[in-house]
Amino acid sequence: MRDWLFIVKPTDTTMDGDYSSKERVLDLAKTAPRREWWLARRRHMSPGDRIWVYFATPVKEVAAVAEVVGEPYEVLGDAKYPWRFPAVLNLGATRALYRSPVPLSALANQHPQGIPLVRDSDLQILLKHAKL
Repeated sequence: MRDWLFIVKPTDTTMDGDYSSKERVLDLAKTAPRREWWLARRRHMSPGDRIWVYFATPVKEVAAVAEVVGEPYEVLGDAKYPWRFPAVLNLGATRALYRSPVPLSALANQHPQGIPLVRDSDLQILLKHAKL
């Protein structure tokens, strides 16, 4: 199992074709937790991997978590986001992170870009805030 940092910009970037504010993601965790997530490039994700959602500008914090439930697959005709993968938002952990998010300043990776693997030094604080 690997842990990934999935970076979204709530004001102009999408997680699944729609805006991805902290509030919307928490609502999705309650009402429709299984989503098809979008990727610009293929990642070697596998079922069981965790996706830690880092909300970039303006909030700069990790405030949601999901579990990958299927392999990434390619979608023809979408030049910007040609890869998808199914994941399920973890309601309990997302609620805990929503209430007590992990600020960027608490992470060793101060300049996350793309969809990086979570650093070992950051995983413990993420797990603690998510109550996992």
